[in-house]
Amino acid sequence: MNERDREVLNMQLTLIPILAQAWNYSYAALAALFKKYDILSYIDTCYENYNSTGNQGIIDDLHDYIKLQGGNIS
Repeated sequence: MNERDREVLNMQLTLIPILAQAWNYSYAALAALFKKYDILSYIDTCYENYNSTGNQGIIDDLHDYIKLQGGNIS
């Protein structure tokens, strides 16, 4: 695993509790959402941009991404 992959993994793991709290989702519900919309790959794709974005900006971007895929965060 190269350095970028480790940093992306760290970001993904850091975002899990942040998103669960922001969206009031259980970890099981969040995992299902991540799987349905391939959120981990999207975080990997956006990693460089997310490095200069605060948590709320990332939360908003992921919400918009899910919405564009036809999903809804309730």
